[in-house]
Amino acid sequence: MDISPLRDTVLDGRTKGVPGTATPFALANIGTKGWNVLREDMPLPLMLLKRANLDHNGQVFGEYLTQHDLSLAPHGKTTMAPQIFAEQLDSGAWGITAATVNQVLVMHHYGVRRVVLANQLLGKAHVEAIAATLNADPAFSFYCFVDSVAQLDNIARHLDGTRLARPIRLLIEVGVMGGRTGVRTTRQALEIAEAIAGADASKFQFAGVAAFEGVVPGADKSPELITKFAQSVVDIAAALPPGLIEGLDEFILTGGGSSYFDLVADRFQTLSLTAPVRVLLRSGCYITHDSGVYKSAQDTAETDTARSWKSALRPALEAWSYVQSRPEPDLALLSMGKRDVPYDAGLPAPFKLYRPGEGFRDVGSAEIFALNDQHAFVRLSADADWRVGDLVASGISHPCTAFDKWRFLPVVNDEYDVIDGVLTLF
Repeated sequence: MDISPLRDTVLDGRTKGVPGTATPFALANIGTKGWNVLREDMPLPLMLLKRANLDHNGQVFGEYLTQHDLSLAPHGKTTMAPQIFAEQLDSGAWGITAATVNQVLVMHHYGVRRVVLANQLLGKAHVEAIAATLNADPAFSFYCFVDSVAQLDNIARHLDGTRLARPIRLLIEVGVMGGRTGVRTTRQALEIAEAIAGADASKFQFAGVAAFEGVVPGADKSPELITKFAQSVVDIAAALPPGLIEGLDEFILTGGGSSYFDLVADRFQTLSLTAPVRVLLRSGCYITHDSGVYKSAQDTAETDTARSWKSALRPALEAWSYVQSRPEPDLALLSMGKRDVPYDAGLPAPFKLYRPGEGFRDVGSAEIFALNDQHAFVRLSADADWRVGDLVASGISHPCTAFDKWRFLPVVNDEYDVIDGVLTLF
């Protein structure tokens, strides 16, 4: 990947997260500024990344993949940060996953050569964009989900009269009743398989089967439902016509979000076909982890003797803000809100308090119970010694809706020195 254009990007005080007094500078030079979050060099609120925790998460997840003979195409929608994509690919990722065609184009622009669109491709503008990208770059491989003959017909119609340098690689998506996209029955999968077999081979190539277990209703209360769903995916893959599989260099069986990937992987690895099977996880949030929904999922896996995932990830995202007001004895207002932090899968949780001139203090009992656009409401207990001007770090829940609120995130070391920066392209 070539991320040098990002490193050359010029930032200044107009950029959210950059000191207002900063004169224009290239991102590559941010480590020379001598900025430190605890010295109040950076404006708050601020979403930052802990370098040590990013490295830890990449290492332990990579070890898990190696030990279990798994491949990874991490979901890029989590960060939409090509700098992080580059680190993931350098660490052995097979490719990167996208959720939209726009994301595919961003990934390809910065040099990702293998992208899985974990979604349905359709629509004139989208199909034309993918066709143009395939024709412009002989090294680019593109995969997408297909869950109906109607969708396949839609792509074919928009490709009518267009020659492709290489075919679009299709993954039949398996869904679940009450869930999201994807076929619900083996019969539906076989109908799509028949349509793919009869389609123009210069434009379409069957590549395997895909699923996403995170939309299984009730999975958060009964992980057994994940294993049952994963088995249904394996059963459908095994039922596909042998003629569709013969001659494939490999059969891709892909699933695995960031909560139950081990349950999916363990079941997927039971599939035996005439072609080699690549079990491809698409976990994206592992790289930053969180202090909410994914932490809870990891804690559950840690105590379940049937789970193969036992490595502890560390939260790499922290949201820092000021104590802005103490208008009532048990109430504090923080200078961050919905514009700054995720709130769709749980509110942020304060876990550090730093008082300028004194150092870290006990955060006490504190709970964020509501967010406005720019304010966080915190319920305090009597033992919480919070003062206006204190700096508070909060852990977030759901990284996918954290990165999209920031064009720029500083990367810090354990002393909160700003050593680098990451840019996002949502």
